[in-house]
Amino acid sequence: MRSIILPLLILSISITSCITVNNTYTKLPPGKWRGILKLTDPEAVKTTSINEADAKVIDYFELPFNMEVTYEGEEMRVFIINGEEKIPINKLHFERDRTSAKDTLLLGFPEFDTRINAFYEENFIEGTWHVDYKGGYSIPVLIQYGQSHRFIDHPVDDTYDFSGKWDVTFEFDNANDAYPAVGEFKQDGNKLTGTFLTETGDYRYLDGNAYGDKLRLSVFDGAHAFLFSGSVSKDTIYGEFRSGKHYKSNWIATRNKGNDVLKNPYSMTKVVNNKRAEFSLKNTKSEVVSLSDDIYNNKIKIVNIIGTWCPNCKDEVQYLKEIKKDYPDVEIISIAYEMYKDESKALSILNTYKSTMDIEWPLLYGGYANKKETAESLEFLDKIYSYPTLLLVDKDNSIIDIHTGFNGPATSKFKTFDLEFRKKIESKLN
Repeated sequence: MRSIILPLLILSISITSCITVNNTYTKLPPGKWRGILKLTDPEAVKTTSINEADAKVIDYFELPFNMEVTYEGEEMRVFIINGEEKIPINKLHFERDRTSAKDTLLLGFPEFDTRINAFYEENFIEGTWHVDYKGGYSIPVLIQYGQSHRFIDHPVDDTYDFSGKWDVTFEFDNANDAYPAVGEFKQDGNKLTGTFLTETGDYRYLDGNAYGDKLRLSVFDGAHAFLFSGSVSKDTIYGEFRSGKHYKSNWIATRNKGNDVLKNPYSMTKVVNNKRAEFSLKNTKSEVVSLSDDIYNNKIKIVNIIGTWCPNCKDEVQYLKEIKKDYPDVEIISIAYEMYKDESKALSILNTYKSTMDIEWPLLYGGYANKKETAESLEFLDKIYSYPTLLLVDKDNSIIDIHTGFNGPATSKFKTFDLEFRKKIESKLN
């Protein structure tokens, strides 16, 4: 057990007096932390050999995120914070490394098969974020105690108001890969939050700043590592989007004029020749589950097509837990398509996901996460556009509705979707 003495910091002004905090802790100091993921430019990495990279430090982009440590008795709890969202880290391990005489730390996101392995020393956590299903994919991370800001602030007298809804095109300079989105931003002074909605799902809770004619937003939730920047000219935003260290693209946005630039999510995925839903797949215990099993006879069913690696899928599963609580007579089945081709490894991941997410309905293994292969395994659907995809199935296994993607609680569309979906369930139950 050890007590902490915290230096009082106000912005960059150094104060010599100290405050002694009577709280005791056994691991990380409680309070606010600020982390950065060090994103290298994918183009710089491509053009730099391994030997050159060893000899020269490659410039990186800082993707900031916020973290909070609390204690319940002697039990440490750690949360990742993005705007309004506070995500508990479900797997924690802290111990002394005898070789280095440093404290080692594991911050695990088992639902996504990712983790941060790090050393802790003198109010700094330094290590690496690993994405295990991508074999070898990792990003350096540095987390500092006692900092609550997101981006480094640049005070400007006249800052553009980015609040409102924007029509966005990502990859606008690449006709083959361009795709639409809607930006929804809220601004309070130079504090900026919001999200992007796409036809396959939203980019979750973004947090950042506006200063002058520029904006910066980021999110890190154990799966997403997104960094957005942009500047505005004549009510048009020109921006850059980075996902981890492997992807970057340009985006452009103009003020929304009241029209919806995204396709209707109920019109994208279709049933083939009025076929009924049918499948026979293994659950997490390697038992075969079929939609024709007696338990599903004469029942309204929800079939949830997901990947455990997908944050929007996690949002949809969390939503379905509320649906199950409110409509216990509705049967739910989740079918997961995974990043591991090895079935035993995939089933192990599904077991972890089911336990971590506390899912009470069957979680089935559909196969490898490839949209073409997914559609082939579900022959009653013409195509899979997105993980997740949600099916509402009638008592005779005919498909009532198919909802592609999931724009969740970070978006303005979520409440409308929830009301409409509940009405459809109730009409069928009655």
